[in-house]
Amino acid sequence: MTKTLLPLFLLFSGTGIFAQGQDKRNIRITVANEQKTTLPGSTVYLLNQDSAVLRSGIAGTTGVAEFTDLNSGKYLVRVSQAGYSDAYSPAIDLTAKTSFADIITLRPKTRSLNEVTVTSKKPAIQFLPDKTVVNPEASISNAGASVMDVLEKSPGITVNKDGSIIMKGKPSVTVLIDGKPTQLSGTDLQAYLQGIPASQIDVIELIENPGAKYDAAGNAGIINIKMKANKVKGFNGSMNVSLGQGIYTKTGNSLNLNYRNGKVNWFMNYGMRASTEKMEMWTLRKYVNTKNEDSVLLEQPNSNKSKQFGQNIKTGFDFFLDKNTTLGLVFTGGMFNRDATSYSEINWMDPYHHVDSSINTWGANNRRFRRSGLNIYGKFKMSQGSELAVDLDYVNFTIKGDQQYQTQLMVPGSDIEKTKGNIPARLRIFSAKADYSRRFKKFLLEAGLKTAINNTDNLAEYYLAVNSNPWQTDLNRSNNFKYNEAISAAYASVDAEKGKWHWQAGLRYEFTYYKAHQLGNAVVKDSAFKRQYGSLFPTAFVSYELNKNNTITIRAGRRIDRPAFQNLNPFTTILNKYTYEAGNPYIKPQYTWNFSVAHTYKQMLTTEVSYSYLKDYFSQIFIIDSSSNNVNGNIIIYTRGNVGSFKNFGITETFQVPLTKWWNITAVAMYNHKVIKGVVWAPFTATVNQLNISLNNQVQLKKGWSFELSGYYQTKSQIDMQEWLEPQGELNFGVGKQVLKKKGTLRLNIRDITWFQNYSGYSTFENSYEPFKIKWDTRVVRLSFTWRFGKAMKAVNRSEGGARDEIDRVGGN
Repeated sequence: MTKTLLPLFLLFSGTGIFAQGQDKRNIRITVANEQKTTLPGSTVYLLNQDSAVLRSGIAGTTGVAEFTDLNSGKYLVRVSQAGYSDAYSPAIDLTAKTSFADIITLRPKTRSLNEVTVTSKKPAIQFLPDKTVVNPEASISNAGASVMDVLEKSPGITVNKDGSIIMKGKPSVTVLIDGKPTQLSGTDLQAYLQGIPASQIDVIELIENPGAKYDAAGNAGIINIKMKANKVKGFNGSMNVSLGQGIYTKTGNSLNLNYRNGKVNWFMNYGMRASTEKMEMWTLRKYVNTKNEDSVLLEQPNSNKSKQFGQNIKTGFDFFLDKNTTLGLVFTGGMFNRDATSYSEINWMDPYHHVDSSINTWGANNRRFRRSGLNIYGKFKMSQGSELAVDLDYVNFTIKGDQQYQTQLMVPGSDIEKTKGNIPARLRIFSAKADYSRRFKKFLLEAGLKTAINNTDNLAEYYLAVNSNPWQTDLNRSNNFKYNEAISAAYASVDAEKGKWHWQAGLRYEFTYYKAHQLGNAVVKDSAFKRQYGSLFPTAFVSYELNKNNTITIRAGRRIDRPAFQNLNPFTTILNKYTYEAGNPYIKPQYTWNFSVAHTYKQMLTTEVSYSYLKDYFSQIFIIDSSSNNVNGNIIIYTRGNVGSFKNFGITETFQVPLTKWWNITAVAMYNHKVIKGVVWAPFTATVNQLNISLNNQVQLKKGWSFELSGYYQTKSQIDMQEWLEPQGELNFGVGKQVLKKKGTLRLNIRDITWFQNYSGYSTFENSYEPFKIKWDTRVVRLSFTWRFGKAMKAVNRSEGGARDEIDRVGGN
């Protein structure tokens, strides 16, 4: 697969760079509001005559965006800005003339709309100066998928087997939904995102170096998942239904509605996913003797089948009191159920694979996840050029989990050993923030305050039994863990542009205080710990336009990653008879410095060189269970701890261009050289070179037909100190057709055609090492149908994959 993808990438890169003609044109756009005040920071899109996005840029401090070195042809420009409806230029004909200049006026979304329909195309992936934007509905292969499915095939994203997310080879990513932290990590976050259909999502933003206004958490950056929200006047909606078939059947459906009349807008975004999933896992743990020779082998094949069902909703009201004041009330809710059963036939063998004994293990693991949230917000335009935004949020999570395992030696008359656990958790979060912005003549000033308070209560009740004897409390693994955390922050940043220079600098301060209490019992001692710390987090970037074709951007920033409360909880969870998972209350936060230099050529080819240094790196680690239950020393505990440092040197190439009027290609190649140093039971140094390549081909034909061929390939990689991964990848194909007079779209896709999406590698332990293979039900054929309806005045944004997204459109009054 590598031999096919890499030459294609290089070929298309060369085509884009050198197949440029002479006699170039340019377009200059000034963005302003109705008061004739320029609007710096507006996003400006250059479209061709078929409305495909060719380039994008950001209006500078003077409100001007310029596209240079254009070929002869016909173009269109679209402009967007938060709080304003999108606006378009007239048709631009550069066949006879070499330049075009115009002022595009944006009007607030509260203004009435004229009845007008505009059709444009949106690429599946957009590379903007400050972030990468993934448009799920623009990719046919995302039809019927979950948010987690979309993330797994996004550029530079890798998902670990425990649900943790890696971005551009760096661990610890903070996931936001509509700009707000999920407060979840690992398997809890994975379960939550698997329950959200991709059809509910507007865009996913991958931000590697966030500015000071964002929380400093997330060493590798942040992922901001934006749900669909519509403020178009009148009654509007869209519905998406899908049916998928892999080994088992899956479905994902969503309904989006809004009604706006006068000064009130109501909206609702509902989604439902149901599926049966299968996982096959094989591990061969090889215990070694004092001479580092294989002495005993433990083979653990495991077959897992789970039924999953998730629902989520976001609904609320926007109140446009006057032209200067907007208030809002938003309710969010979600639920996710997973019932899993597993079977394993464990074999103890000698070094020559002769079976000594076998053990059968049956397991059941059920989980009930509930989330509810309330948001109250207000936006106040205080004067010309200044605005204040206030947000109050309350979120409540309730997680109920239970598990039961029984094992039996495959010898007649053997005892049946049984274990069961009840592991509920509750998390309550309150946060308040205020953001102020003021535009001066030569720069933009932003400042804000935020506080967040988290309270969690985790209970672990474990029981043991043999045969039909009564259950006995397992006090060694039972406990009640309470955790309270408060984070307060203040920030300020300045953004300015002059001539060919554009720079931004910000500083954020965050103070963290937490305390935890593990309630004891007759065996486990009562324990408590607390910690407080504060730190500054500077961010900066400077951009210089060398000439009309070349721009250089330098970025730097410091970030933090705090251990999730789940990782601090010292109680033990049973994964199987010989593998447990436990938290570590002594984990300290880890800090990262990120640096990058990027060169952009003609807004289609970007080369970035980056370096990151992570201090007090907390890695997943594997240790031998030291409790009295582990008499033979064959039980491994999977946990996390601060082990040392993590250095990452990276080179990223991104290439995006329409090869023809009907064929667009996006290609990304990411190389990482990583050095991980630390101490577990002995000093460790892990060095790895890895490459991730992704390609996305979008083909738009006549009569509403569209096609997609996309995929990715990752070479051998390492994400933690003790675990390597073998190469993996994915190949997807999809076809779409607009129906019902372009009000509906049918899409058929096949994901992971080659069934190469896997998680295989090997782990190293103190007295053993373990090759492993994990396969999921990823090869899925899906059929989906999307229908959009409504009588409102609207614009239509038709994606590359044939989907049509409603966007605000203001006509001239």
